[in-house]
Amino acid sequence: MKLEAIPTKELLALHNRIADKPAGPKTFATRTKLVARIEQIAADKNIDLAAPGQPKKPKVTEKRAQPKAEVAEAPEATEKKPRGLGVGALARAILMDPTGFPHALVAEMVNAQIEGAAATAKSVRWYANDMRKKGVEVPPRRKHHPADMDEEQSAEALSTVRVVEPSDG
Repeated sequence: MKLEAIPTKELLALHNRIADKPAGPKTFATRTKLVARIEQIAADKNIDLAAPGQPKKPKVTEKRAQPKAEVAEAPEATEKKPRGLGVGALARAILMDPTGFPHALVAEMVNAQIEGAAATAKSVRWYANDMRKKGVEVPPRRKHHPADMDEEQSAEALSTVRVVEPSDG
């Protein structure tokens, strides 16, 4: 029997006849995987797929003991797990700070706060750009963090600072 010539619907019915566990129409991603699985089951159970007529389920000598606990655990396994570490949410929150931290510093802040995070200046820039595309007004960034500036840059940054006298109150 040439499995490649059989329609997918019939292949699925064949699989369900010879397999221990039946499969649904969306179980196999491709037709090739379904054919491969049928051939594997046939080889494991010594079923001759080339024999005339429909293959029959082999006689079961021992019933498999399947604990009820495993059946009860199945719905828990399908629960959605939380995605990601929250790197994007934290980076977006820090980007909205009016201080305008540089992207590299934001990445370092995210990595320090979230264990296992691997944020980079480039990824933080992507978050900022994505927010702008969605219409969010992101505060402008500083070119350099004051700790990273040389004398000239520092003097330029301090030229805009006004000294305010403390009020006696």
